[in-house]
Amino acid sequence: MSGNWKGTFRRNLEPAAPANRGVKVRRGGVGVALLAASGIVLAACGSAGAAKTAGAGVVNVTLWESHLAGPVGDAVSALVQKFNSSQHGVHLGLDVTSASTKALGAFEAGHPPLLAEISHYDNSFVSAHALLSLNSYMYGADGFSGGQLAQFDPVFLSNGEIGGQHYRLMAGMKVSQLTYNEPLLAAAGITSPPATWSALYTDLKILKAKDPGVIPLAWKNSSAHEIPPFLSNGGSIFKAGTHSTQTDWNSPAGVATFDFFRTLYSQGLMIFSHGSTIRADLAAGKLAIGDGTSAGYAKALDAVAGKFPVGVWPYPAGSSGHTANLAQGLGFVIMTHHSAAQDAAAWKVIKFMLSPQSMAYWSMHTGYAAVSAPARALIPTSFLSSHPGIAVSNEIASSPYTIARPIPAAYAEVQSALDTAFFNAVTGKQSVSSALAQLDATDQKYLTGKSGL
Repeated sequence: MSGNWKGTFRRNLEPAAPANRGVKVRRGGVGVALLAASGIVLAACGSAGAAKTAGAGVVNVTLWESHLAGPVGDAVSALVQKFNSSQHGVHLGLDVTSASTKALGAFEAGHPPLLAEISHYDNSFVSAHALLSLNSYMYGADGFSGGQLAQFDPVFLSNGEIGGQHYRLMAGMKVSQLTYNEPLLAAAGITSPPATWSALYTDLKILKAKDPGVIPLAWKNSSAHEIPPFLSNGGSIFKAGTHSTQTDWNSPAGVATFDFFRTLYSQGLMIFSHGSTIRADLAAGKLAIGDGTSAGYAKALDAVAGKFPVGVWPYPAGSSGHTANLAQGLGFVIMTHHSAAQDAAAWKVIKFMLSPQSMAYWSMHTGYAAVSAPARALIPTSFLSSHPGIAVSNEIASSPYTIARPIPAAYAEVQSALDTAFFNAVTGKQSVSSALAQLDATDQKYLTGKSGL
């Protein structure tokens, strides 16, 4: 990716529409902030939505959604209002809760939610027969045409797909990217994104030499941020022919990736940190470049509070010649054991949320990627020029080198093992060779059910 991605997210927010919003929200209210400058302002529905909740023939759908407030919570509330003002026969409400951790338990207890947003652990839900396949809706009379399906990003369609069946459709796609303090980099003479990881290394050395008191790079010790560099170096998560029972970290790509970050750490060019600390250090002027996600971009801007411009870069390219990324985030699912009318009503909600207008609004207000070409086309170029995080995330989402996160039932354990091995190797607690060999051996036990858990 070329170009100088920089600029400031100058949020031009109008206050929420007052009084009766027609949105039923449990566990606290959600404010609405509308970005007037976008040209895609979703009007509040007033009392019209509320009137439908008790109407005869109206199907009430409650969405389990985990964002209570902030830019994401506000955007969810605005979209719910728009749905309720534009639909007939279906009323949408919110239950602000973590469906990823609670929905399966609710299913096993006999009272599953109808519509929910869950993370990428689809296999556990599918194995419990808790999710409805969305194929009949996607390809049915009220679904998407062939042309519409072709406009979705490939990674959008592969997320939540198991055995040819689509069980989860991405609601909030986020990708990993680098957020930086633009004045600090400009003072060091760095005005363009590093094309390669080697170029990033050079930039970090320049930053350290310019101001030894500034942290050049803070990195998240998370598989979603460790896997993309590995993939960009030609790595493959699973060894070919093993049917996802053997990872392939102990490979030239694994060695190159682990060695690179070990070098950064040993030379004082990088620290490990967490999202909230990265944002705080960025805002305080202590950090030059912070590893994060597109969803964390709006949070970073809130933390900086306009004190200085914030720029965003995609991850650099590896030895493969291209960059790589993982599509993260929650996706819509319809849970089983509901009536056909309820299932159809839930699908109407999903289809509305995935419309180009809704996705464009969602991306512009949250930093999540729009996942179709028509949605991206609705975002003005002028808006993207001053919103580098959204411009970068949307380009990453459409890249053929952005893949879905793995979904084997045991992959949560694999992620944890990767985080431990990466941390130990990078910080020098363990050699790179031993960490990678041990990682593959541990992962095989998890993936074949021989771990003893």
